[in-house]
Amino acid sequence: MADPLSYLRRQAIVRGVVGGRRAWLILGGMAWAIRLLSRVAGIRRLRTVLTQELRPGESLLVSHLPDDSNPAE
Repeated sequence: MADPLSYLRRQAIVRGVVGGRRAWLILGGMAWAIRLLSRVAGIRRLRTVLTQELRPGESLLVSHLPDDSNPAE
């Protein structure tokens, strides 16, 4: 499971709203509040762009190319 808060939000809907369990409603409310606050604050999580297994002898080059879309620079 990649995101524990996502699990809590999903379970809050299933067990709290549909199932009527108060504890799941509270946990879900806190998980949704954390998500909302992080979005309002502009906090962004890192995301995986590429996953690839390297075999012995292989290498990986990471570089940054300049952005040519802005002619002012």
